[in-house]
Amino acid sequence: MYQELIKKSGLKVTKHKTAMLQLFNSYRHLDANKIYTIFISRNINMSLATIYRILSEFEAKNILIKNNFNDEQSTYELTHPNEHHDHLICIKCNKVIEFYNCDIEKTQEEVARANNFRIINHQLNLFGICEKCDDK
Repeated sequence: MYQELIKKSGLKVTKHKTAMLQLFNSYRHLDANKIYTIFISRNINMSLATIYRILSEFEAKNILIKNNFNDEQSTYELTHPNEHHDHLICIKCNKVIEFYNCDIEKTQEEVARANNFRIINHQLNLFGICEKCDDK
């Protein structure tokens, strides 16, 4: 499955690329350091530089979407062409909650139409404090 996705995007299929995409089955959002840590724990030898290079290639080929949930590290997730969602991000624990709201989508389209603007893509990230952190 992942080898076909890599091949179809025009990239060379390697064990490192396949292994990286397989991680996104278990984890929705990953950053380079988390990928590196997981690979170390699974005895997969891949440098951080290689991880960054592959992430950049996957982003360029629209296999992964790059998110900036905080100032520290970019986070990536698999692209799902027919599945849009937005994010709630806790500024204390960095928890990410995915959500979809048709009213928000409708409002964005109305704003674009009123301004003679065609939306190609968008990301909505709402920053706040999750329930668990708010209780502390």
